[in-house]
Amino acid sequence: MMSITGLLVIILTYVALLYVIANWAESGSERAQRVTSSVAVYALSIAIYCTSWTFYGSVGIATRSPLIMFTIYLGPTLLMLVIWPIMQRVLLIKQIYRVTSIADFLSARYNRSVALAGLAAFVAMVGIVPYLALQLKAINTSIGLILNTQNSPDSIAWLVWFGVALFTIIFGLRHLDPTERHPGMMLALAVEGVVKLVAMLMVGVFVCFIMFDSPLDIYHQLQDKLPEASAKMSTKPEFVTWFSYLILAGSAFMLLPRQFHVMVVENPQVNHVKKVQWMLPLYLLLMTMFVTPIAAAGLLLLGPETADSYMLGLPMLAQNDILTVIVFIGGFSAAMAMLMVSGMTLSTMFSNHLVLPFIQYFSPDSGLKKYLLQSRWLAVFIVLGAGQAFYLYLGESYMLVNMGMISFAAVLQFLPLVIAGLYWPQVTTKGAITALCIGFLIWGYCLLLPAIMKSGWIDAGILVAGPFGIDWLHPERLFGTQLHKISHGAFWSLSGNIISLVLISLYTRMSGEEKRYSAEFIDVMTERVSEDETSLDTLPRDIELQGKLTILKGIFCQYLNEHFADEKLNACLIETELVGIELINVQELANLERTTERILSGITGAAVAHMVVTKSNLYSEQEIKTLERYYGQLLAQLKISPAQLRQQLNYSQEKEQLAQRYSEQMEGIVEDRTRELQETLDQLKNAQSQLVETEKQASLGKMVAGIAHEINTPIGVCVTAASHLHDEVISLKKMFASGELSEDEFEGFMTTCTEAMDIILKNNARASKLIQSFKRVAVDQSSEAIREFKLLDYLNEILMSLRPELKKTPHEVEVKCPKTITCNTYPGVLSQIMTNLIMNSILHAFRPEQSGKVIIELSTHEGCVLVDYRDDGVGLDEDGLKNLFDPFYTTKRNEGGSGLGAHLVYNLVTQKLKGDVEVETSPGNGLCYHIRFPQNFENKTAVDLIGSDEGGERRKADRD
Repeated sequence: MMSITGLLVIILTYVALLYVIANWAESGSERAQRVTSSVAVYALSIAIYCTSWTFYGSVGIATRSPLIMFTIYLGPTLLMLVIWPIMQRVLLIKQIYRVTSIADFLSARYNRSVALAGLAAFVAMVGIVPYLALQLKAINTSIGLILNTQNSPDSIAWLVWFGVALFTIIFGLRHLDPTERHPGMMLALAVEGVVKLVAMLMVGVFVCFIMFDSPLDIYHQLQDKLPEASAKMSTKPEFVTWFSYLILAGSAFMLLPRQFHVMVVENPQVNHVKKVQWMLPLYLLLMTMFVTPIAAAGLLLLGPETADSYMLGLPMLAQNDILTVIVFIGGFSAAMAMLMVSGMTLSTMFSNHLVLPFIQYFSPDSGLKKYLLQSRWLAVFIVLGAGQAFYLYLGESYMLVNMGMISFAAVLQFLPLVIAGLYWPQVTTKGAITALCIGFLIWGYCLLLPAIMKSGWIDAGILVAGPFGIDWLHPERLFGTQLHKISHGAFWSLSGNIISLVLISLYTRMSGEEKRYSAEFIDVMTERVSEDETSLDTLPRDIELQGKLTILKGIFCQYLNEHFADEKLNACLIETELVGIELINVQELANLERTTERILSGITGAAVAHMVVTKSNLYSEQEIKTLERYYGQLLAQLKISPAQLRQQLNYSQEKEQLAQRYSEQMEGIVEDRTRELQETLDQLKNAQSQLVETEKQASLGKMVAGIAHEINTPIGVCVTAASHLHDEVISLKKMFASGELSEDEFEGFMTTCTEAMDIILKNNARASKLIQSFKRVAVDQSSEAIREFKLLDYLNEILMSLRPELKKTPHEVEVKCPKTITCNTYPGVLSQIMTNLIMNSILHAFRPEQSGKVIIELSTHEGCVLVDYRDDGVGLDEDGLKNLFDPFYTTKRNEGGSGLGAHLVYNLVTQKLKGDVEVETSPGNGLCYHIRFPQNFENKTAVDLIGSDEGGERRKADRD
């Protein structure tokens, strides 16, 4: 027996250790980030599935039916076999829509429905809060066993409750945006996962090989001494019961709020899921390896009355105090992990989908919205307090004992909505709401109500002959079915859910908004396609961005202080690439609206975010009409009606019709894309003839020619593939017309189609990348706009545009520049400078037999960018250096050089960039330009510093 003081010291020491570990994980160090983002931590955090109900209750279940016990772990193991394609879609949706919980996920899928999100949150809380009571019961029961009292003192129970709530707030609700990862909490969960596994294995080894000779010895003794108990452990459950437990366990593993949070919201890398597919089953195997022997040993030594406490009772019986403490800590870890994450997720759902919509509906201007984070802290105490009250008032009731599987059946109601939402485009919001209501009501009638009655809360008369004496409405024998109670409730609630979802979705119409949103959602899951930038050029930029930013900032200020609101607004501008732009078009405004809604949804949930942004009057009537006209034009360009578009997505047609339509569509796509690329190529060639009119744009003209030549190659490959595909289609049509089309030939044709399309898409992407690189550089060179850009990325784009010229030479260009350097100046001027310097080196610096090297090194100092451009060519003598910047000076007068390159460089640096240039060279030692210009063109201090540089004045005087 242990004293209360000693036990409190152990608990506080363990919690303090978790605090230190979690605090280190939150430090942000490189090593901490590497550890918390590892697949091992991710896998162990998912093991939160193994709660105290697993740690203690599995042994109790094994005394009655080991096969039923194993289904609780076999269900998740089988789920791992098929989870990858599902998780791919779910994680993509989480990333795009900033999903924070299972309720938020359903809301994001079903037209951002506030009602569905609130209903899902309510279902989760009703179904899970009693499960929280089960964890608190396990902690307090284990404390009572160690202290050798029937029940632990209430003071310790409330101390544990307060500690768990405080830990949850510190490491789970520190930030307002719950989509941000919580490395401290995840590492703490991983440590707890290791602790409970080690405790389980230690007890198993101790019981099987120290208290007894082997597991076989335990079973033999059980058969001899307690044959009835042995026979009971050997009974096989009915298949329906066994199968229903598999479904319940598998769905709960992913859809319980805590599981969804650690698997989806806290996922650091999508590919971690592939490794977890084998790591988690291994963990579950180790957790259950000794459960049945421990159960048999408990029956022999402690009797069947206290089966749920065998894990603690056997080490205590053997008077092994160290192992007893380890087991207690293992069970404490299992319960605490579940309580922490469940408290965090349920409090977020409570505030986002119940409290916040209530405030938004009845008092949209309320200042309470600024205290959203504090409301979540309060919600943690409310949620965990509800679980504590549930435990204290129910005690040892029937309901609490069976709450684990009853809670699994509650979250089973989310399964049809999730699967249909991922794979059925026609499912409707009304169908989802109706299905969840029907399934939840049947669950409550068939499982929750009988449990409450058997707990003695209300009269249990209807459990005798059914309501009003109608036996076929008996909650445990609905319509006369004779099933295990849990299987019965799960079957009828899931059936009602699915039938309602299908029928309501088939017989209700989607609104126009819901159709558009559903199509966008399905497209996002299939492939997240970037915006077509060229289409934006057809829309006039006549909307003042500043006025729209004021509206959006007002939205963020409803929930955040001004500083954080500015941070979120700036994140929206960066993501939509609108930083420093004054006028935008309506499509860019739509992109900004979607980005704002997505970022805000991380704070309030998708449903509330959509409601708030929609009511913000961001668009004027004229802007709405322009946007509708723009999308109408896009649909018209497809030359297809919405009905025809939907029909083309129906892949259940006969194989011959599918092949013919598929091939014709392929031909059309190839022809359209080839024509678009050819038109772009013609535009580039026309641009070439115009740009070469002046020396300033001569290098750009060469670049256009090179790019045009480069694009010819992928276009040619596309044309060849399209021609081959055309021949294959003709051949297929002939075979089909003659009736000679076999399944092997059809499959071969489909393989050829796929390969040809892959070739076309890859070469289109290659051509598009070349065009986009040229487009950015060319637009900058032909404009006079100042903008902010990353220096290294922009230099790489310049080199990409010069690649056709560089490929003709043996020379190499190397750039040394930190990734973090940004500039706010004229990008086009910098592009002209670098282009002239590189082309000068190619033409003049190197001997014919030489393989030269150009090194461009950039750094910053006192608000200025320092550029050291050097080559290892022939260099210049003293006269050449003196005349370098003079107009028309060249070392190759009759070999194509005009002599304006260095002169333009000097003028562009000194006049446009407000910088200076210094040159170092000597015969045979190459040439080096030292260029300096303000990092921020609007920084007057840096401009004045360069202008007052005496060295710069001397260089100018010497040159003059």
